[in-house]
Amino acid sequence: MNLDDTYAGVFLPRIGQFAGHLNIAGAKSSLQLIGTSFPNSVEYGYSDIHGTLTGGKKASLLGCVWQGRTEHHLEDGRQFESTFFPNYVVVGDEFIGSTEPVIRAVRYHFEKVSSLVSGHKTFHSLHPDRDEVSQLLKNDFVRSEEIGKQHGWPAQPFEPEIGDHPHLLYFSGVWEIVSSETQLGRVSLTNRSSHTMGSAKGIGIQNQVTANIEFAEPTALTMAIRALTTLHSLFELSLGGRQRYDWIELELTHRRKDSDVHQRARLFWSLCNERVEGDTNTTRMDILLAPDRRPDEFVKVAAGWMNSTENLADPRNRFATAFFGSYGINRIVGAANMFDLLPESYAPKKIEPEAQLKAVVAECRAKFATLPDSFAKQSVLSSLGRVGTASLRDKVCHRADRIISIAGQYFPDINLPCSQAVLARNHYVHGSPASFDYHDHFSEFAFLTDTLEFVFAASDLVDLGWDLVGWIEAGGSMTHGFSSYVINYSENIQRLKVLVGK
Repeated sequence: MNLDDTYAGVFLPRIGQFAGHLNIAGAKSSLQLIGTSFPNSVEYGYSDIHGTLTGGKKASLLGCVWQGRTEHHLEDGRQFESTFFPNYVVVGDEFIGSTEPVIRAVRYHFEKVSSLVSGHKTFHSLHPDRDEVSQLLKNDFVRSEEIGKQHGWPAQPFEPEIGDHPHLLYFSGVWEIVSSETQLGRVSLTNRSSHTMGSAKGIGIQNQVTANIEFAEPTALTMAIRALTTLHSLFELSLGGRQRYDWIELELTHRRKDSDVHQRARLFWSLCNERVEGDTNTTRMDILLAPDRRPDEFVKVAAGWMNSTENLADPRNRFATAFFGSYGINRIVGAANMFDLLPESYAPKKIEPEAQLKAVVAECRAKFATLPDSFAKQSVLSSLGRVGTASLRDKVCHRADRIISIAGQYFPDINLPCSQAVLARNHYVHGSPASFDYHDHFSEFAFLTDTLEFVFAASDLVDLGWDLVGWIEAGGSMTHGFSSYVINYSENIQRLKVLVGK
């Protein structure tokens, strides 16, 4: 079932004598419980509600939020209706709870995942001659006959139909595209292919590239979602746009009846696609990471990305909020804010002032300390106390130095737009003077925003093992924001220099 599909049907809850109606429809999902009273224990905070669907499947509604209740007065009594919003719905053969560590793996498919890989070696079209096709069919027939004998099936005649120009479609049988071991578990991309039986309409092979996280230890839903969003954010950065989830599947610790195979359940995450607007266009030329063409690079970056999420989750989330938004005041303020959120190991918190400056600061502090107490005195002393604390500009330029050290030839004078971007941010946050009219020169203003975002994300990926220079030299088609930034950099930096008089 696709995440965009709607399930609307009877829901039979386990709590008391209630009837229910469940509607799985993304942000419009809802659950109505109707009975002779209101449920008492599920109307406050987040709650789990379990019930059975019409097909016999068990639905675990996790993180339910109570939205309201209505009392109906009928001729033969009263009817009580409560409405809930389910954040997550897990449909499978067993009930699970929000805090139960029963998830072994999460697998999912999203809108443009196939753009990450080429698949040219995995799926291909061949035009062999008649003899080659005849031998292939003969070999396959012999194997089928051997299987048939083992099962007592009736023998079939070998009657191949081969024309003058046969055409073969094939899947290589390689299921795993790439995998990376992380502290959390194993991250991989795999093929999930299917094909139709031949008929007069033809035959074809379909495939869905699937992203997987196999946890080192079974985990609860909250941690599984956190890992999922962390990996998904890497794919979104690589592709240059928000990506819509198509389906999400959980592998549970529960076993199937009379089998050692683990049960699988479908996860419906009600709000997973709320950030995505419209369609996203991507090309394989512009993506930052190519798992099948540069697997070693992807393995390093993916492992580093997952392993560093505890330290960098906040600034990376702030980056995504800005990078995938519209140009304007909020975007440049958000783009600058992500540098303030960086831990000290990524951007300095302190900068040692020069000896002469330290002496002057000490002298000033001593003189101000003798003055009567006032707001002005405390304000000056507070400012003097911040001497030696890294400014926002210091942090941005520190990260820019990472870019300059390996690809400085492509970004001459990049510290200029870094500094100007900080001045623009300070103008909108503190009311300080603007360097130029940001409204009348909106292209240059956008360039400042792009610089902050490029410096932040590119330096992050470079730290993890991304080959920035190799990506630049491969060329691009400007369908990724970073590709546009690189290609237009020379023109934009010259226009900015003229505008600010540098």
